Order: sequence, then structure tokens, then C-alpha cells
Amino acid sequence: MTKKSFIVVLILGVIASYVADFIDAIANNTLIGGRTGFPFRDSLSSGFGGTINNYMFALNILFWFIVIFIIWKILQKVF
Repeated sequence: MTKKSFIVVLILGVIASYVADFIDAIANNTLIGGRTGFPFRDSLSSGFGGTINNYMFALNILFWFIVIFIIWKILQKVF
């Protein structure tokens, strides 16, 4: 893996983590208040403010990095 592809996969992991949090909040009807995050619950919303557990958020980014990396390798073998 080159440095450029590592950075691309890392950025995609961060974006995927934010998107997964948003989709989880909509799916569980906790957009305004409640815990969100997929696969680890990393955000706690209350009204229009909230907090983020940075350790769980880092685990979410790592999870999505690994998932995207595996997909990246499979697509390289296919094409």
C-alpha cells in the first residue's frame, strides 16, 4: 500500500464513520437526542448539542478503515 492510497483509505474511513453515525441516528430516531454510532456508540446528542467519545470514535474510524481496505484489495484483484 502506497502512502497516497493509505491517506485515501483513511479519509474514506473518517467520512464513512460520520455517514454511519448519521444513518444510525436516523434509523434509530435519535437524531435530536440519544446515542449514535455504528458499530460502536460514540456520540451522545441532547437537543442540538452533544458529546463525542473520542476513543470510540477512533475505533469506528479504525473499523471503517479496515472494511474499506478489504474492499479496496478485493477490487484490485477483480480488476
